Amino acid sequence: MRYLLYFLLPFLFAFGCEQKEDQIISDLEGKITGDWVWVKSTYYNTMSGMPYVLTPDSVGFSVRQYFSSDGTYVTFKNNMTESSGIYWLETVDYLENAAQPEIRLYTQKEEYLSFVELKIFGDSLILDNTKGDGTLKLFRRYNQNP
Repeated sequence: MRYLLYFLLPFLFAFGCEQKEDQIISDLEGKITGDWVWVKSTYYNTMSGMPYVLTPDSVGFSVRQYFSSDGTYVTFKNNMTESSGIYWLETVDYLENAAQPEIRLYTQKEEYLSFVELKIFGDSLILDNTKGDGTLKLFRRYNQNP
């Protein structure tokens, strides 16, 4: 009987972790749905080594990101469609002692696939690509009714 417990315990633990990650993804899918307005982008990979910040005021245009519940997205620049495609979320757990797995937002436009780390805190959406091109983008939930 004791050997059976040693055999079954790893399977039970594995399924418990998978359900937790599925719940995290499910919660975030509900939270990401809707309109998000670009607030600022911070670029960390610069020649000077100092971060560089861009905002809608500094570049002269606005950006809005819409994520639908059916897994499609549309990016608007000055309220005109700039790009669209599909999106999905996945967990990446490469750090054994991490409190939570990294959540990645994958987007695909035709054959072009990209991903960023995704974080949502209240009405703030952070798209973190500091490990890739060195950018961190902040969006706020778009409220059409002021």
